[in-house]
Amino acid sequence: MRSYGRRNRRGQGSGKGAGAGGGRGRGAGGGRGPMGGGGMGAGGFCICPKCGERVAHRPGVPCLEERCPGCGVALVREGSQHHTQIEKRRGTAGGETD
Repeated sequence: MRSYGRRNRRGQGSGKGAGAGGGRGRGAGGGRGPMGGGGMGAGGFCICPKCGERVAHRPGVPCLEERCPGCGVALVREGSQHHTQIEKRRGTAGGETD
């Protein structure tokens, strides 16, 4: 017997499944803009993880796209997770680098 359309097909319903992938994709991200957002604002400084040089942050330009004027290493945002990890490794967590 031939089957036409969705009629007589088992398991091809349009119900909402409870398995993996059944959600609406509204998890992590929290609606912070098209790229995940989470920006730290317009002010602040970009820090060189190698020599500690501080450069004023330019609004709209991520610190990771900036280079240190002294040694050429990519900068990180002061107070960011990257900066915190670098400071912990260096042993100066929460303090200035000299």
